[in-house]
Amino acid sequence: MQSLMIKLIGIPVVLILANFLFDSVDFKLVHPIIWMSVILAPIGVLMEYIMISRISYGKQLMFDFATSFVLVFLLGLLLPAVEITLWGAFLTALILTIMEAMLHKHLISDHLDHSYR
Repeated sequence: MQSLMIKLIGIPVVLILANFLFDSVDFKLVHPIIWMSVILAPIGVLMEYIMISRISYGKQLMFDFATSFVLVFLLGLLLPAVEITLWGAFLTALILTIMEAMLHKHLISDHLDHSYR
């Protein structure tokens, strides 16, 4: 639950940041940011529960990046009032992966703390 709450706050912040930082990302309305967050957050949590104990940290980040890249680009094509190029989706996915990397480190350390105490 902690991971979902962090994602529901972090993903919109990353999308808004990408909108301001990159010319290749343009959200004309707030609604697409909300929809992208509502779609990306549960998928990210599901992927964490499936992968976090089964594969290495590096592979988790590769899967997170690939999934974020594809979903951000496809949702950018499908949602109205959004213009995201491949380069914009790449940069946005990169920022999302950095956020995920920090979150995964926290989850792994939190799991180890609870497992051995």
